[in-house]
Amino acid sequence: MYINDVNLSPLVVAQASESYHLGTNLNRWVEVLVDCPGSTGLFTYRLPAQLEIKPGDILSVPFGAQQLGAIAIRLLAQPNLDLPPEKIREVEDIVSVGFFPSAYWELLNRVAAYYYTPLIQVIRVALPPGLLGRSQRRIRLVRGGGAGGNSYLLASPDPSAFLTPTARQVWELLQGQAAGDYSFIYLQQKVKSAYRGIRELLRFGLVESYLEPPRLTRPKLQKAVTLTGTIDDNLTTRQREILEVLRRHNGELWQTELLQICNASSSILKTLAQKGYIVVEEREVLRTEQGPALVGDGAKSLTTAQASALETIQTLDGFAQVLLHGVTGSGKTEVYLQAIAPLLNQGKSALVLVPEIGLTPQLTDRFRARFGNKVSVYHSALSDGERYDTWRLMLTGEPQVVIGTRSAVFAPCQTWV
Repeated sequence: MYINDVNLSPLVVAQASESYHLGTNLNRWVEVLVDCPGSTGLFTYRLPAQLEIKPGDILSVPFGAQQLGAIAIRLLAQPNLDLPPEKIREVEDIVSVGFFPSAYWELLNRVAAYYYTPLIQVIRVALPPGLLGRSQRRIRLVRGGGAGGNSYLLASPDPSAFLTPTARQVWELLQGQAAGDYSFIYLQQKVKSAYRGIRELLRFGLVESYLEPPRLTRPKLQKAVTLTGTIDDNLTTRQREILEVLRRHNGELWQTELLQICNASSSILKTLAQKGYIVVEEREVLRTEQGPALVGDGAKSLTTAQASALETIQTLDGFAQVLLHGVTGSGKTEVYLQAIAPLLNQGKSALVLVPEIGLTPQLTDRFRARFGNKVSVYHSALSDGERYDTWRLMLTGEPQVVIGTRSAVFAPCQTWV
């Protein structure tokens, strides 16, 4: 890992769909933007032969003594001549693919330039949580001795008797935890000058320090069972029952659901798969916010004032600011709904912001009654997995309505209202 000159033209990331040809040269490099406080430049890393990395991918990279999240900016045929290739570290892994289409990347660059803010800080705010991970230093007890350990202290009935007060506090905290394992940050919060006590415990071999990898949000996978063969006489009665259940469900069920319905074990599915009657494969399950089933709702007749407001909105061309003023219950939401409907039919998307999370459910119900599953919700009360999957759903470019709080302002809809 080496830093490059940051006095460059505005960063440009290729579209996620653009291909990258490996060729036969395994000495590949990539410049990345690293999620590290105080770091705003580009760093060069070597690409492992097994990874297919494209600009816009989110990566996990070694950075000093940590593993950090990073965004691939551009690929290099050769590193900077000032960088010794043998000292450039390798990318650890790909976290997410294609999170930065070029139009979205341009938006983030413009925001960073307008507000005089480091680009990585804008990215950190814009992305769903869990994508730019950070490893953390942890301290754990050495039980029963270890390499470099002080056998005398470890064998002592009370090793803490030989420690300074600070080291003793850290030792007692670790002893009081079942796994004897705490993060370095937590110990610092609990014990004044904890680093000195930890250093002493490390010197005596009573504890060890290790780096915990980042906990990154990943797609949720679930096993699905698909019927591929016909039900014949070569099967046992029990096997035929399971295949019949699959057939009644259009030849496909989640494995957990199938096993529950049939009160069976996964071993019988393994046998059926080996015989070629079924296929068991992992598929992604989207963790998106789900509301109650709602009765469909059609467009309402508008009052004269509503019709006038809607006509004004529909005659606008390009960016414009409009204030729709009306008391509670005057029908503003119906105007929003009818203004958005034709845009969805044109393949465009709309972003609807609400002042606070508590107002989201009632508005979401109105929109889902009108637009069904084209409505997505995005705010900080969702789980990391829900925000991650909703974000990727928005990246598909399908026409949709996104309802959220201010944190949804960076939602990557392909076209906006």
